[in-house]
Amino acid sequence: MCRLARKKARAAGLPVQVIQADMRNFRLPRPVGLVICEFDALNHIPRKKDLGSVAKAAARALQPGGHFYFDVNTRLAFEKIWPVTWWLEKPGVVLVMRGGYDKPRGKAFADAEWFIREGGLWRRHHEYVEQVCWTAPEIRDALHAAGFRSLRKWDAAPFFKDDPFVRPGYRTFYLARK
Repeated sequence: MCRLARKKARAAGLPVQVIQADMRNFRLPRPVGLVICEFDALNHIPRKKDLGSVAKAAARALQPGGHFYFDVNTRLAFEKIWPVTWWLEKPGVVLVMRGGYDKPRGKAFADAEWFIREGGLWRRHHEYVEQVCWTAPEIRDALHAAGFRSLRKWDAAPFFKDDPFVRPGYRTFYLARK
């Protein structure tokens, strides 16, 4: 993804610096006005204790008054969407997803099997994905401890009207101000 971002920036003539780092402890060369963490990346933090580290890294990267924007899948999504099996077939690609929600651990998981046509053959791929469920109080507490003073949140459903996987209460957008 970093290579692709650099290539696109060069093609557009934009002075973009792309840095690959762990979201739990990244450092930028200078403070910025906005840190973005999209597509439920925070749900992929493997341990509950690491949310505070991410919030501190984002706060450290921001100028005073800067914003941290992110989204998370919610417990409701984990309970309703993840414990299903579904498949998708498009020209040259077949995907089967099987998932579940482990409520005591607060984690959802998905087992993905997909097949990609390569010439006359199909190549099989497999991936196991696990996500951590964050409660609104856990998010609020981590952000406040990191120095964020203003926090707003929105339900993501109105922004994804045609997506059957984003229903009211399934995904939340957050904007925190340092």
